[in-house]
Amino acid sequence: MLADRRNKDETKNVSLGTSKINYNDPRVTVAWCKKHEVPIHRPFPKTLCAKFTWAMSVEPSYEF
Repeated sequence: MLADRRNKDETKNVSLGTSKINYNDPRVTVAWCKKHEVPIHRPFPKTLCAKFTWAMSVEPSYEF
């Protein structure tokens, strides 16, 4: 429990959204959401949906 608390304190400044914006190809996420019928607003907030409009037309069978 102490280790969990320490880990939480040490990583509280890490932005988990950074990888969605800078490292993950949004086409992969959009294709996965379409394939598994997950609403796109679950992984992407409205601002990212607007930023990645070019990726929204990808087919569910898209593979990187």
